[in-house]
Amino acid sequence: MFHLKASSLEWALKHLGRFYASDFFPRPFEFAAISKQWADIKAHLLALDLHSYVPQTPIMSLALKPNGTFRVVHQLDPIDSLIYTALMYEMAAKIEQYRIPRDEKIAWSYRIKPSVNGSFFNPEEDTWRDYMRQTKQLAANFNGGFVVTCDLVDFYNQIYTHRIQNLIVEACGPVFEGHGKAMEKFLLGLNTLTSRGIPVGPAPSIIIAELVASDIDKKILSYTRHFVRWVDDIWIFFESREEAERVLYELTAFIHENHRLVFSGEKTRILSVERFVRTLRDQEAEERARFKTRAQERAMAEYYEELVEKIAPYGDLNDAFDEERYEEVLDAIRRDGRYDILSEIYLKALNDELGKRFPEFAVIRHMLRKAGRYRIRSVLSAVLANFDRLLPLVREVILYLSKVITKDLVIEHQESLRNIVESSRVQRLPFVNMWVSALLEHPAFNAIKLPENYEQIRAIRDRALIAIRREDRTWVKGYKNAVDTLGPWEKRAVLFSSVILSKDEKRAWMRVAAQRGDRLEVAIAKFVMTAP
Repeated sequence: MFHLKASSLEWALKHLGRFYASDFFPRPFEFAAISKQWADIKAHLLALDLHSYVPQTPIMSLALKPNGTFRVVHQLDPIDSLIYTALMYEMAAKIEQYRIPRDEKIAWSYRIKPSVNGSFFNPEEDTWRDYMRQTKQLAANFNGGFVVTCDLVDFYNQIYTHRIQNLIVEACGPVFEGHGKAMEKFLLGLNTLTSRGIPVGPAPSIIIAELVASDIDKKILSYTRHFVRWVDDIWIFFESREEAERVLYELTAFIHENHRLVFSGEKTRILSVERFVRTLRDQEAEERARFKTRAQERAMAEYYEELVEKIAPYGDLNDAFDEERYEEVLDAIRRDGRYDILSEIYLKALNDELGKRFPEFAVIRHMLRKAGRYRIRSVLSAVLANFDRLLPLVREVILYLSKVITKDLVIEHQESLRNIVESSRVQRLPFVNMWVSALLEHPAFNAIKLPENYEQIRAIRDRALIAIRREDRTWVKGYKNAVDTLGPWEKRAVLFSSVILSKDEKRAWMRVAAQRGDRLEVAIAKFVMTAP
């Protein structure tokens, strides 16, 4: 038998409350109910034997990539998100110790440093610049030589789950054998006993990927120390082409025999260092664009932290969001000249990128995240006008819009917003439709009339959450006698939407739902019954 520790579950709840359960999906409302009913949920989780537990099938969707293709992404059931996060938390520090140390300047991506505030990774490290700097140094050292550029095909979805248990024991020691068995059992359950793939989106999957990649790192170390790796991109430098061919041959055999992985035929090749340096120029251009606003951003960040500390000393208002208190911070920021400077810089930088035939999406992602944090609205019109082009960043676009829009802005931009809602691509692509639906939950949309028939919203779950904003009691009551025929994600959302019904009606319904439901449905029913 294997049980999680109470402290690990507490940390997991903090992580999932502060960050997203998946990098590709909106934050599940269920965690609000879980937090309110935490004593009961935690007792349930502590009693689970993870050597026999079978997780729920996760939600899977297809997210658009910048090159026009799609990646499979996952959202775990909220209870499974807690389990996955807590289980990984118990191993994370040991896995980091197993990796090649940071000061060796080889493995640069996602250095693990679990913190008391719920983060798995070190937020202070700016490893991308150092990674590029070390790459250039190796290229200079091997001028006249050769480089093997390796890229793994569909890395997360092809990871061999049976190998993970052995790697956990190897990295963490024999005392973690139970953890390894629990993790393998959990991943096999998610995949319906298919022995390939880890969920794409949750933070614990990043650590599993780094664990697998670390085993590959150690194999490369048996040949040379002159290489760098960022996630599944590996660049290895050699004096001669013959040596490069030999190592690539043996490494290809190793990753297949030990991990059932293969290198990409398009991206894996042997190049002269001279030619490789020419290919780096695009990376350098992206780096310059990404960091040209660094001084202004740093000044703004320092000022922001100073204001937060003064106005809300209990913590970062982005973590425990309080709109009223945050407005105090924003009012002070807007009175400062740095806000106007940054607004102008972002607008120019965004227009420069959108003016290119192939924009640097990494640069735009960075700007949207920062602009959302400081509620910079200068780029709003450009974002709305280029919504279709920005679909590979639909998550960042919607999160930005959700933070900056007001009733007045919704009225001002209602034509653009209607065009987005009614766009054929929004209706055709479920992943995009889900994120646009998340935007439509914003109360500012009560200021305009949108189609009331919900036809543009594909999922019942999303319709239920929009019904709350609309206070559409008729829609909610329409599912009252059919809620048990729905799938778990849809059922929970319909139960949650009953919060807008009269006190007596919702309590009568939720008492019955609590008697019929599983642990999470009971938590939601109790949450609704205690809501004002």
